[in-house]
Amino acid sequence: MTDFGIAKASTDVTNCDKEPIHIPGAILPHGAMLVLDADTLEVMQAAGDTPRLLGLPLVELLRRSVELLFRPDQIESLRGLVAALDLVKPRHLLDPQMRVIAGQPLDASLHRSAGSLVMEFEAADPSDRFAADPLAGVQEMVRGFDESSSLQALCHLAAERVRGVARYDRVLVYRFMHDESGWVIAESREPHLEPFLDLHYPAADIPQQARALYVKNALRLITRVDYDPAPLTPATHPRTGEPLDMSQAILRDVSPIHLEYLRNMGIDASMSISIIRGGKLWGLIACHHYSPRILPRHLRAICELFGSMFSLQLEAREKGERFDERLASRTVLQNLMLNLASAEDYAAGLTKESPNLLDYIHGGSSSADGEAQGGVAVSIKGQLTFLGITPSQGQIHDLIEWLNVHVPNNDGVFSTDRLSEVWSPGAAFADVASGVLVISVSEQRSDFIIWFRPELVGTSSWAGELTKRVVSSPDGNRLSPRKSFEVWKETVRGRCLPWAPADLDAAFDLRVSLLHVVLRRINTAAQERKRVAERDKLLMAELDHRVKNTIANIQALVVQTSRNADSLTGFVKGLEGRIQAMAKAHSLLSQSRWEGVSIDKLLREELSPYADGHAAVILDGPNMLLTPKSALSLSLAIHELATNGAKYGAFSAPAGRVAVGWRRAGDGGVELSWTEIGGPLVEQPKRRGFGSTLIEQALAMETGGRAIVHYMRTGVVCDVFLPAASVSYSGATAQNGTEARAAIEPMATVADATPPEVFRILVVEDSFLLVMAIQAMIDDLGWVTVGPATRRNEALTLARSEVFDAALLDVNLDGETSWDVAAVLRTRGIPFVFGTGYDASSVLPDDLAGSTVLAKPYHSRDLENRLREVIAAGGRRSTATHPL
Repeated sequence: MTDFGIAKASTDVTNCDKEPIHIPGAILPHGAMLVLDADTLEVMQAAGDTPRLLGLPLVELLRRSVELLFRPDQIESLRGLVAALDLVKPRHLLDPQMRVIAGQPLDASLHRSAGSLVMEFEAADPSDRFAADPLAGVQEMVRGFDESSSLQALCHLAAERVRGVARYDRVLVYRFMHDESGWVIAESREPHLEPFLDLHYPAADIPQQARALYVKNALRLITRVDYDPAPLTPATHPRTGEPLDMSQAILRDVSPIHLEYLRNMGIDASMSISIIRGGKLWGLIACHHYSPRILPRHLRAICELFGSMFSLQLEAREKGERFDERLASRTVLQNLMLNLASAEDYAAGLTKESPNLLDYIHGGSSSADGEAQGGVAVSIKGQLTFLGITPSQGQIHDLIEWLNVHVPNNDGVFSTDRLSEVWSPGAAFADVASGVLVISVSEQRSDFIIWFRPELVGTSSWAGELTKRVVSSPDGNRLSPRKSFEVWKETVRGRCLPWAPADLDAAFDLRVSLLHVVLRRINTAAQERKRVAERDKLLMAELDHRVKNTIANIQALVVQTSRNADSLTGFVKGLEGRIQAMAKAHSLLSQSRWEGVSIDKLLREELSPYADGHAAVILDGPNMLLTPKSALSLSLAIHELATNGAKYGAFSAPAGRVAVGWRRAGDGGVELSWTEIGGPLVEQPKRRGFGSTLIEQALAMETGGRAIVHYMRTGVVCDVFLPAASVSYSGATAQNGTEARAAIEPMATVADATPPEVFRILVVEDSFLLVMAIQAMIDDLGWVTVGPATRRNEALTLARSEVFDAALLDVNLDGETSWDVAAVLRTRGIPFVFGTGYDASSVLPDDLAGSTVLAKPYHSRDLENRLREVIAAGGRRSTATHPL
């Protein structure tokens, strides 16, 4: 690293991963940095272009209070942030229209580092089209995400959207592979640039400490490659003698090795957006520019938020594709089990019948003529049965002896895509079996099913030679980045195509089926097998419905939060808080296998972020379990109450208290009361926000219960009633509550709008969030919503008596179907569309087969098209009348 008075460690090929990039001792020269004493706000260290940005030279700032730069109201706001927030991450301070005493429009941020406050400054750009409305930029970038046909298409769309807003010459989506090498899977570029799509980059190109910082900092900006770093003065903190940890600094200086790497690529400016999946670095959105490029902070904020939303969408898309693969393998597994029902020799049944084990898990890639390669062997009591291309019988017996020791006993599944590296005799047959996937199928030694994959002898396109060179310099030998970025070919030997997670899931499923079904009852009647297959089919349909319904709810939350947000920050916090509330309830439900959630546990989980050692929350009520649907609805309501209390109510005052009590009602339901005291005086709100709507209407529509919010002068009071159907268990033992507190954002508000009437649509749906999303879609079309009906009886009443042109019917109404509602509509000659997360062919009865079906999650264009189609087919044009 560049020497700024900090002891410099030499960097060579053996310790590149140890380069101290978090303490560079300098910043990018286009900005300025002040390191402040957290108590006195005295400037202890400074760096950068302070005369241009702050109006004073660096030496005149040191050991003086930062109060000489800002107005009193700005200083008061600064002290308030320091007192209220942990500031682990940089917090944006000043609106671009605000100025320090020097008069320069600024973007500024604040964070903590080792007890000090770090302020960073950059020139603002109020003239940019998104400066006044960053949320519009985010909405533009995410438009059409849910319409991407595949993961690959989604990544290409992301590259296009980032380049469209950030205006870089080239934008890549770069994915890290299982061996930590990188692969360019999507690209958007200027037409004259050489394509990088499908190039591979060695793992060493991004050292481990750099990857760790990519997880901490979702966005990294380099404004130009050739610059003189602005050193921090003094180089170490005057009181601690330690260098400043700049891990969270926006202006952190860049590693000289990385700058040389960029020069070798001809890049003059860059930006990277981290793609995080499950808390780990999945990849990067890498932006390249071939001239200097300073991206304004509001555009960086847009790109950073886009990166977070893209990461969530990508994770959902990957899980969806993996679910589809799992569903397909389960179908083959069911047929395998049906074949085995009448087979005396199950090894032959698994290999000789159709489908067979190679259909279940394919053995490898295809040969030049398209024929599938690879093979499988079944070893039972020393007898081998073969299918496809495999090693010799003697080689397989040797492999089995080794597997007896090395296959794990816990799950009985073992896989490798480079067998010869873990078992050297495997090199003798690497051409037919460089990789193996193994399951043990009994308690006996040597009982295995082994899939073989042949050697993947091919070429991968590598960006430059795979090694970095050691060069001599005045500082001694050091590592030099690769200078050749022409495609470098590497022949892959001794390895096969890696086994995918879906392959491992399928192998585990087969092992469980063999152990619990086939081996114990090999002669079970075929009819019993068919019954099990039908049960599995319904189970997979239910899982598919649950996944799609969850996605639809999240989509509805995004739409409604976006509609009601008045700022980018409000949108981000509102969406994040509501999704987290749903996630907590989902987590508790998963722990109970979706059987129910304790009210006490639910409240503790939702209110735990507010805990600070004071008695802010008192919980009091008996041990009662809520059904999954009721728990999800109550969790959202509690989240909105707590959020409002943190901003305006009891949680915003040190003496504030919230009491939550519940008891069993006379009909077996739940009566719950939320009471706030000790906070600011309350006034009746002039407008109803989305949060208030969630509290009062979600419980009514989702559970048949009710919630009423009272705006008492002394504090908000909310009375909740849940019917007996919402309770899955009720005990007599009371449990004392715990204490908690925190601060989150307020509920948003939205103005009412009445659309012009064109078509009248009856909506039958038991999900409150989906009802709101559907109503918004119908409003946008200028149509009129009839209902909505959330229960079967209510839907029947409206179907028989109301005037409307068509209906949207949810298939499953809280455990009841809508078939008889459809029958009433058919009698009246009113067209309808079924909405469902199920596979329609598996749930519609015979008399309704062929009905129009709309899959969840809904999209406005599809909703409009299906409704228009059925209305046109029925000849209805806003002429509906009351039935006789």
